[in-house]
Amino acid sequence: MPQAHDKQKFTMGSFLLYMLGFLLFWEWLRPLSTFTDTHYLSIFVLFAAFLFTISYFELPIWLSFPLKLLALAYAIHTIYFPVSFFDLEWVSYLINDLIAGFDRALARDWNGLSNLSRTFLFLVLLWLISYLMHYWLIQARRIFLFFLITVLYVTVVDTFTPYDASASIIRTVIIGFVLLGILQFIRIIELKGFNVYRNKFPLMWIIPLVLLISFSSVLGYLAPKAAPQWPDPVPFFTATGSQIGEGEGDAPGRGGGVQRIGYGTNDSRLGGPFISDETPIFKTTIEELHYWRVESKEIYTGLGWETATGNPNEQVDPDNIPKDSIHAMQFSEKVKAEQLSAKVEVLKKGLYPFIVYPGQLDAVQAEEPRDYEMNTITRKLMTLEQGRESGLKEYSLDYTYPEFSEAMLAKSSMNYPEEITSRYLQLPKDLPQRVQDLSEEITAEATNPYEMAKAVEEYFAKAGFSYNTRDTAVPGKNDDYVDQFLFDTQLGYCDNFSTSMAVMLRTVGIPTRWVKGFTRGEYEDTLEDGVREYVITNSNAHSWVEVYFEGVGWVPFEPTRGFQAPDQFVDNYQDETEEDVPVEQNDQDQQKTDKDAGEKKSSFTLPFDVDKVLNWVKWISITILSVALVVLITAYLTRKKWLNKFFLWKFRKRKDDHAFQDAYHRLLWLLEQYGIEKQPQQTLREYAVDVDRSLDTGDMKLLTKKYEKARYSPGHQPVDWQDTKELWENLIKRIRP
Repeated sequence: MPQAHDKQKFTMGSFLLYMLGFLLFWEWLRPLSTFTDTHYLSIFVLFAAFLFTISYFELPIWLSFPLKLLALAYAIHTIYFPVSFFDLEWVSYLINDLIAGFDRALARDWNGLSNLSRTFLFLVLLWLISYLMHYWLIQARRIFLFFLITVLYVTVVDTFTPYDASASIIRTVIIGFVLLGILQFIRIIELKGFNVYRNKFPLMWIIPLVLLISFSSVLGYLAPKAAPQWPDPVPFFTATGSQIGEGEGDAPGRGGGVQRIGYGTNDSRLGGPFISDETPIFKTTIEELHYWRVESKEIYTGLGWETATGNPNEQVDPDNIPKDSIHAMQFSEKVKAEQLSAKVEVLKKGLYPFIVYPGQLDAVQAEEPRDYEMNTITRKLMTLEQGRESGLKEYSLDYTYPEFSEAMLAKSSMNYPEEITSRYLQLPKDLPQRVQDLSEEITAEATNPYEMAKAVEEYFAKAGFSYNTRDTAVPGKNDDYVDQFLFDTQLGYCDNFSTSMAVMLRTVGIPTRWVKGFTRGEYEDTLEDGVREYVITNSNAHSWVEVYFEGVGWVPFEPTRGFQAPDQFVDNYQDETEEDVPVEQNDQDQQKTDKDAGEKKSSFTLPFDVDKVLNWVKWISITILSVALVVLITAYLTRKKWLNKFFLWKFRKRKDDHAFQDAYHRLLWLLEQYGIEKQPQQTLREYAVDVDRSLDTGDMKLLTKKYEKARYSPGHQPVDWQDTKELWENLIKRIRP
């Protein structure tokens, strides 16, 4: 096969190939920030772009190699060394680290490689790939294998990681097929020996290809799709991984490294970053918005939370969940509460063999036969089948949801029962003293336990703490989890905030327990009876704090920045006696009630279903867009059949002085579109001879003489359009596809 590309170069074509090749390679880099802990994706992309640019200009190796090496060094310096680039001390550190990394690589101690050495190897890999892309695109004219591997990579990443590759798959398909089409076109040119002028890459051939591929991809994305015929294997793999005892969650816990958010059972070592996981796990049908409780833990070790060994697990009647202990009873009879019900559908069957519930659980109903076992301390309700843990597919709940009076909480004393103080004031012996000092400082002006709890809850927002899931530290063996968060990092997620509040209140004598569960979830739909459906995903895994108030019970608090628990507090109950509640407060409550009543009276219901209307609008818009795309592409592909008729109609009614010149320029453009091109070295008269020869007429010469006379004669006398229109129309009619 002749190596035609050595003799003729497609400047525009080479640039287009490199650009598309880089965009295809970029799809490999995009997911890195989602399932790894790297924060320097932009540097990797810029480094790869620089490599592709150097390859495009085909610089000699004595120049390209130092430039690429300098770019690699600059990338390393930007990531790891905050000193000046010209400070050679960082270079010696880099060399020593690479030598040590090379020794570890020879010893196959891959875990011992430093982050700097791993980044260096990754940048070298990008360098090698840029060379391979140059070879595949320019030398071999083959890209199908890399395109196929890219598609497989993107789909695997989309399936097994939180990265959403919906848009990436579309981009990859469009870019890949356009690349394949261009390379095939170039191979045909080189094989057949066609002459293509320099800088004359046939874009008019490429544009229909791009439009056709783009339209097909968009249409395929918007078109209805059949349901999967085989069960999804991913839940099986994730469920298997989750059963080994290593927890996940926001609450990812679990001893460092990057975790995937979700609910787990092992909280003995908290800390470390995690990545979001939007896998649906529950669908709930509920009247009011609530957090969903699973269990509480009471022993803080300095690194995480544990539950005392020997906690009693009792088999319970699901129709009458017991509340006869101070641990299982969420609140006292003095607290106003509402009887509610909810339904739960488990979307990942078998993964969670326990019941999630809001408020104080009263009863559980399910069609599947199960035994129910509750831990009377943590209030975790397990579902068992023949003695083995087995989750339910669907179940209904009856529960009591409290409304706490702030006036009642403010009157609560600190005379706690021994059963409470012995378990819920526990602290590790080596807890740093500055944690207690800070807690006492925050609560110094509080006059009762409720004010103390609110002061600690609000402290994190006032002190500038940040919610962060990426840069969260992992405490070392000699570090305390709470101390590190309060005084060193001041950034973290729910585990950091909730654990810190629980421990801080314990240091000032207020009993607390750490609670795990899920937030309310994402709104899905409103059913006919007015209840709403919510979908709870792994990303809704959460932890918060319950504080014990004497005479009231366990009250939830939400210290995590950016989260707001469902409202469970009122200033006071409306039916309190005059003795218990001041008249002024009653008047304020009455004003609030009257205001709420007025708002309810002024509310109205729309006479149509908003969700259905929005759904119709969406599909109508998609239909209109699809039809418009089809019309545009069809019009473009058939343009040679209607363009001449369109311009005949357009100029038929023109009578102004500029009509002739505009019509002549449009004629030149049409002739070029239909394949009769004017060469750069030709004059207009020479070109007119070629046109008359091609169309078997003499009208083009006459028309050109009139144009030159109007253009170059003194005074630029305008040509009478009505006298020349017939010549122009005859030429237009003779043009054929």
